[in-house]
Amino acid sequence: MKQLITLLFILLGSSILFGQAADANFKKGLAKYGAKDYKGAIADFTKSIAVNPKNATTYICRANCKKRIEDYKGAVEDYTKAIQLKPGNAEAYTNRAHAKFILLNYGGTNDEYKAIVADYKKAIELNPKDTMAYLNSGTTKEYLKDYEGAIQDLTKLCELTPKNGEAYYYRGISEDKAGKKEEACADWDKALDLGETRAQPLKAKNCNE
Repeated sequence: MKQLITLLFILLGSSILFGQAADANFKKGLAKYGAKDYKGAIADFTKSIAVNPKNATTYICRANCKKRIEDYKGAVEDYTKAIQLKPGNAEAYTNRAHAKFILLNYGGTNDEYKAIVADYKKAIELNPKDTMAYLNSGTTKEYLKDYEGAIQDLTKLCELTPKNGEAYYYRGISEDKAGKKEEACADWDKALDLGETRAQPLKAKNCNE
């Protein structure tokens, strides 16, 4: 019995030490990320994962670093692992979708882009106020020529961020492609009022007839 208690203390002590090591590496990684030393941060997050491979947050942090150094494939892999460990994390879905989109570089199949939209849909289900998910879902749907779907997402973004000129700018693009010229021109006017200057050439080309 005495030996069993001793062994238990040893195991508990090891667990605490491992936890402290993981936490120390995680904190070092955060500090290096803040200092824009992304490769150094990746090394520290990797050490933290080696000690505690079930912490979804560490995978997300490492994935964010990989995006910064344009390792989008590695980022997608880490976001996927984070989702496997913690399926309820909206940030992981939003960021994985964005990394996938960049990785495809407008050369993917419709099914691949639909998978990106599915990630954004899941992110929105988990966090209905995820403005980045609405924006990127809308622009991805526009790329897929699902203009009505894009307008719905971007309308929600306009409701959540009424002073966001970018939201009106992109909604105007989908409205224009959907044949809703009057609505598009009104949105580009609104975008310009909010300082989104990219709307100017579109307005000049399409709204002065």
